[in-house]
Amino acid sequence: MDYHKVYSYASDELLAPETLCFALFYVGVYKNEAEIRTELAELKHYLDVELRPYVDHYPWHVRPVEYELVDDKHCFLYGELEYGENMDDLWVVASLLFRFTSRSENIYLHLYDQDREFLLIEAAQQVPGWLEPECASNRVWINMRRVVCVPKEYCEGRNLDLGEALAFLQSASYRLEVLGDVTEELVRRKIANYPQEALKHIKMESLLVSEQTARKLVGRPAYVAGAAISHFLEPVRVLGLRLTGQRPSRLVKLNVRVNAIVHMDLQKYGETAAGMGEITDRAIQEEGLGENIDETDFEDFLEQHNKTTEHDPLQRELLRYNVIEKRVEWEQPEQVEEEKQRYDEDMVEKVKQFMNRETDWAGAGSESDGDENEGDESEDSRIRDYFRQEGVDIDEDDFFEFFCREALQLSKEDMEQLRGADSEEQDDDTSHGGGAGEDSPTDDTEVLSNLLASLASSSSPAATLLNNL
Repeated sequence: MDYHKVYSYASDELLAPETLCFALFYVGVYKNEAEIRTELAELKHYLDVELRPYVDHYPWHVRPVEYELVDDKHCFLYGELEYGENMDDLWVVASLLFRFTSRSENIYLHLYDQDREFLLIEAAQQVPGWLEPECASNRVWINMRRVVCVPKEYCEGRNLDLGEALAFLQSASYRLEVLGDVTEELVRRKIANYPQEALKHIKMESLLVSEQTARKLVGRPAYVAGAAISHFLEPVRVLGLRLTGQRPSRLVKLNVRVNAIVHMDLQKYGETAAGMGEITDRAIQEEGLGENIDETDFEDFLEQHNKTTEHDPLQRELLRYNVIEKRVEWEQPEQVEEEKQRYDEDMVEKVKQFMNRETDWAGAGSESDGDENEGDESEDSRIRDYFRQEGVDIDEDDFFEFFCREALQLSKEDMEQLRGADSEEQDDDTSHGGGAGEDSPTDDTEVLSNLLASLASSSSPAATLLNNL
């Protein structure tokens, strides 16, 4: 965390991606530096209290928000939140800070991320025409739950550095332009919906993990498990994941709360409590965490952890602080569902295109000259001769079962269903007087398309392979 960013913000230096930065100033016209420092220390205490339930119990996607009291040139609170893929994290913090400004009319809050004045982007239709990116830096502040702006006439046509902005707030805050439409749009679209919107997207998972993993997670903040899983699964979305199924003899039940992104990934790649537990074991091992509780107290701590997690301590605390009026139930995020549906549709379409291409190649091959076919047969013969010399007996049924089990990771039920479909097709061909070599390419395409469509949303290497076609 580097608070010097507030001083270089007007430059072309890029901010860290997917990171929310905030600077909170206390502008007291009649207060000296020591008094301002005292006010900020008190505000930090209140902010600690308001953020405590989230720091302890909220499943941050990367890590909790961090902040500190800075006394360098200016005295202020500076903080950062790396929110990664989860925009809920950003708006949980942004909405809390927005409301926090009502504690004093002397609080001025500056929020920004890699898109700079992201509040203006969220309410772009309501932003004054003159407030363009080349002159917006350090002009937009939050004060008393209002979005206010240093007017156009002050250093017209260019960005402000931090010193210029603070000088205006100190001497001419009464001339600030209140962006009422921007405030109303932000409150309507985002601020008023949080933290409830984020709470809808938090799910409890009951995992079967190794005892060692449980020892490392019990007693730690709630975000640790989900953040580790998210980090572990990042390359998996490109490379795919194969679960070994080789687990310790002793597995224990561990309840964790995760955000919707991690929940969907666990369901996709782990499917079962044991599969999700294996992912968690590997993720925690990769993080290199040490054991967190003594062996003698493990069973009691684990039981208490699972009970506490089941009762949702985050919502319990938010109810106690009157942040929410009633408990919020889990709700599947629309965006995740839409992306999943789009993924499935794209996968099926790719399979159809692939199958059609295979059919076209088969048709083209029937018209090729005999020399090419003879060459292929000769190559096949040499391969078979080699395996016979090595004493390797290749059985088509054994290879089919091996390929389905190891490469496609089909279950026994799926393999039996595929065999059954093939048997029914052969019986149907026989009943209609068809010969063994007269299978319809169209029927083959339809059967395989239906099969592969059922694999489209799976987490197996088959889905990864087909997705790259």
